[in-house]
Amino acid sequence: MNIYMIMAASVLLLALLMRGDLPKNKRYIIWACLLMFAVYGLRDAYTVGNDVTSSYLHFFQSLKDTTWEELRADSDLNDNLGWRFLAKLGFVMLNGDYQLFIMLISAFVTYVFGRFIYRYSASPVQSFVYYWGLWFYTFNFSALKQSIAMSLILLAFDAVMDRKLIRFLIIMAVATQFHFPSIVFLPAFFLVKLNPRRGFLVVIAAAFLAVYLWRDQILDYMLQFYYEGQDFVGEDRFLTGKVTVMLALVLVAYFLRMPTADNPAYSASLQFVAIATVIQLFSVYNNVFERLADYYFQFSVIFVPFIFDTRGNKNNYSGRFRVASLAPYVLGILCLIRFNDIVTRQSSMLLPFKFFFNQP
Repeated sequence: MNIYMIMAASVLLLALLMRGDLPKNKRYIIWACLLMFAVYGLRDAYTVGNDVTSSYLHFFQSLKDTTWEELRADSDLNDNLGWRFLAKLGFVMLNGDYQLFIMLISAFVTYVFGRFIYRYSASPVQSFVYYWGLWFYTFNFSALKQSIAMSLILLAFDAVMDRKLIRFLIIMAVATQFHFPSIVFLPAFFLVKLNPRRGFLVVIAAAFLAVYLWRDQILDYMLQFYYEGQDFVGEDRFLTGKVTVMLALVLVAYFLRMPTADNPAYSASLQFVAIATVIQLFSVYNNVFERLADYYFQFSVIFVPFIFDTRGNKNNYSGRFRVASLAPYVLGILCLIRFNDIVTRQSSMLLPFKFFFNQP
C-alpha cells in the first residue's frame, strides 16, 4: 500500500473512532486535514509532484537575480502578478527555501478546504473521499497557481451565500492575480440567485443545444480573453465520458432531491456542477477547459453528499429511491480505486514518495 492510500485509510479509520456528529465534529476535520497535509505539505518538494519539473521550481530559483521592478515590468493579465509577487516575497522571507514555500502553500490550501468542508458539507467523510477521487487533492501537487486560486474561490463561496457582493469581488480580484482564468467564476454570484426549480432543466437543455450549434463561435469568443492566438481543434464527438457522468449526476440529483430555499448551499452547488458540465463540453478542444470547469466542479465535494443526506430531505428515499442509500458507498469505493490509480501513474510523479526530512 502506498503512502496516499495509507493516508486515505487513516482518515476513514479516524471517522470510525470519532464520536459525535461527524458533520459538525471539528476535531475530526482538523485531524483529517492534518493527515492530508502530512503527505501534501511535508513531501520532498524537489522530487515529488509534477511541479518539480515545471516552471514553478525554476521560476522560484530564478528570483535570486530578479528584482521587484522586473517582475512588474511589461506585465499583463496573463502574467499572474499575484503569484509572481508571492513567490518573490516567499523567496526573500524564506531565504530561497523552496521546501518551506511549498509547505506554506500546502498549509493554506488544506486549511481553506477543511474550513469549507466544516461549514458546508453534510458528510465530511464523503467530501474527503470525493476530494481524492475527483483528482482535486493530487492536482495540488502540480498546479500551484490554480490551487491557490481555487482555494480563494472556496472562500468566495461564503460571500455568495451571504450575498456580499463587494467581498466577493475583492476575493475574485485577488484570485485572478494568481490564475486569471478563475474569472470564469465571476458570474457565480449572480447565477446563484436563480431558483433552480424554475426552468432548471430547460436552461441546461438550452445550454447544451447552444454549445452543440455554436461551439466554434463560443470558443473563439472565450479565447480572446485568455488563450488568444492559440489554435484549438476539437474532435468530432460532442459528449465525452466525463461530461456524460457529470450530466447524469446533475439530473439524478435534481429528481432525487429537489432543491429548496431551505438549503441554499445545496441549490448553489447543484447549479455550479451544472455550469461545470457545460464548460466541460469544450474539453474536446483542449484539457485547459477541464481546468476551467474545475472552478465550478470542485463544489461537487459538497454537492454529492447533499444528494444522499436524508436529514431534512423530504423525499426520504421512499420506495424505489431507497436504493440510493447505497450510492455513497458505491461512489466512495469507486473514488478510492480511482485515487489509487491516479497516484500510481508514472506521469503523476507522486511515487516513490519521500518526506523532506528523508533527504540525505
